[in-house]
Amino acid sequence: MTYSRYENETDDQLIYRICKDKDKIGTWKQVRDILNTLLEQDFDESAYRKKFQSFEKVFNANDEIFLSDEKTIEEYRLAKEELEKEKIKISDERTELRRLYREQARKESFVDVVKRAMLSTVEPLNYIPTVTTQSDNDLIVHLTDLHTGIEINNYANTFNSDVLRNRLKDYLDKILEIKNRHNSENCYIIIGEIVSGLIHNNLRIENNLDLIQQFKFIAKLISEFIQVLSQNFNQVEVYVTMGNHSRITAKKEDNLIGENVDLLLPFYLDASCQLLKNVYVCQENKNTVDIAEFNVRGNCVMSAHGDKDSPKSCVQKWTMMFGHKPDLVYLGHRHTNAFETVYDTKVIQSGCVSGADSYALDHRLVNKPEQTVSVITDKGLECLYDITL
Repeated sequence: MTYSRYENETDDQLIYRICKDKDKIGTWKQVRDILNTLLEQDFDESAYRKKFQSFEKVFNANDEIFLSDEKTIEEYRLAKEELEKEKIKISDERTELRRLYREQARKESFVDVVKRAMLSTVEPLNYIPTVTTQSDNDLIVHLTDLHTGIEINNYANTFNSDVLRNRLKDYLDKILEIKNRHNSENCYIIIGEIVSGLIHNNLRIENNLDLIQQFKFIAKLISEFIQVLSQNFNQVEVYVTMGNHSRITAKKEDNLIGENVDLLLPFYLDASCQLLKNVYVCQENKNTVDIAEFNVRGNCVMSAHGDKDSPKSCVQKWTMMFGHKPDLVYLGHRHTNAFETVYDTKVIQSGCVSGADSYALDHRLVNKPEQTVSVITDKGLECLYDITL
């Protein structure tokens, strides 16, 4: 804050005025620095503090004399109220700032611990050189809503860890069929909501693995999934978007941004795929933590899980947020494959790997497990595969 001396203002008047603003200024040392500059003195902070206290003592002892006029008294009361409000605002701002610092420090230290632990315990996968392919297209593979850890056995669906492993193998075979059919060059993988989590009571009952076991199991499967793709494509790029199932607390109101199991996956994959020379794992999305953005043959691709976004409005909102329009948008969350065009942007929605659970049945929602694979050229979406697992 910048202060100057008023015209014809005495030293005492100046000292009283500046000291009254102590809570706005910060500390008595800062008050001292301002007053010493304006008065051209070299006093200690206690000199000004004691003088101000003396002023206040005299003023409070004679306030009835000073403030005999009712109008003046009311003005004084209102001024005191405003001062108290300002004190509270300043206190609240400092408290919030400290909270943000603590939160950021906690996240940074947590991430560092996870990185160190994974780099020291995850066994790297072996690299097998690929046969270089040249073509006019790449693949975007959606791998979302895996819901690892849930065990389902109803009239419409059976799902457990063994079924998950088999469905991923089936999906991998179909991806390689598409690759061979189109002679695709590179592969981009969008991954989201890898665990079943604990957001519904039904899930707590149906889960046969705890949250950490869910993560360890699926992270290894996805690493092996990527390893096979790396042997069949020139380059493989991996992007992760966090899903609502993967938050670490059941109530979304209690969950801090970034406290999500999905966000641990890039660290694990970076460690397990460190020897795979043609694999790139994006460690952190460049815009926001829950929206990935990358480029495929000149096409701007954006992706999010979909729990915060509508297929009909996300193009408009993201264009306003980031200042440029995506050519392709990928969403999950709704557990069904879908496709629509919004302002020339292709919006592709992928289903789930796990299939219908009891929560879906209770809401009369039954669908087969499914995912999507897109063939992309420099002109955009060339072909979209609707894959049932």
